Amino acid sequence: MRVGFGGLVSGAALTALLVLGASRAFAGSVQGSVALGSADLAIHDTSKPNPYVGQISAASRTAADAAAVDTTFGVAWVADEALETGPAPAAARMDQLWQKFVPRILAIVAGQTVEFHNSDNVYHNIFSYSPPKKFDLGRYPKGKSRSVTFVKPGTVQVYCDIHSDMRADIVVTPSRRFGMVGPSGRFRIDDVTPGTHTIKVWLPSGERSVTVQVPPQGVALVPTLMP
Repeated sequence: MRVGFGGLVSGAALTALLVLGASRAFAGSVQGSVALGSADLAIHDTSKPNPYVGQISAASRTAADAAAVDTTFGVAWVADEALETGPAPAAARMDQLWQKFVPRILAIVAGQTVEFHNSDNVYHNIFSYSPPKKFDLGRYPKGKSRSVTFVKPGTVQVYCDIHSDMRADIVVTPSRRFGMVGPSGRFRIDDVTPGTHTIKVWLPSGERSVTVQVPPQGVALVPTLMP
């Protein structure tokens, strides 16, 4: 069989494509919510004001406006998924802006790279001692970036060695089956294979989990998860 650009697709490859298409056609979704406590709601107000750091360009102010509406409070994902195969997604970006990490919480897939960019008028030194990925990027100035690839699933706490009030959390999930928890506590995960799955939710206040039965082409509703 001949497809696109004159390339050939073998029978085995064609079968794999058909199976993949069928699995996606019958995939379901998980929808639920978690109760957010004061510790969860306070995460966007941890940085100390610094007039010097705030002296940024007009272009950076656009990013600062985006930081003001950073409304991710947690991450929900399918915990029993196998590790993602194939090419890793494009690099994600975590900025350092107004002496804050933007976004404050970042979800990525195992094998994905994160670019840590510095938009502040001061040096930063980003590091982590978390078991899934320990690193120290050293000091670097405004306009520079340094990157880290996260291979193992898990949660990585990120800090600045110069500014002790700065913190971010990177949740490394095994697959693309994850969703962000908004200010209302709601989340949704799409393209989930039908069957019994363990859903985990990470929040600053702690991790929660629940077992759900995902129907084909349907939605599994998760009751509000309490602390």
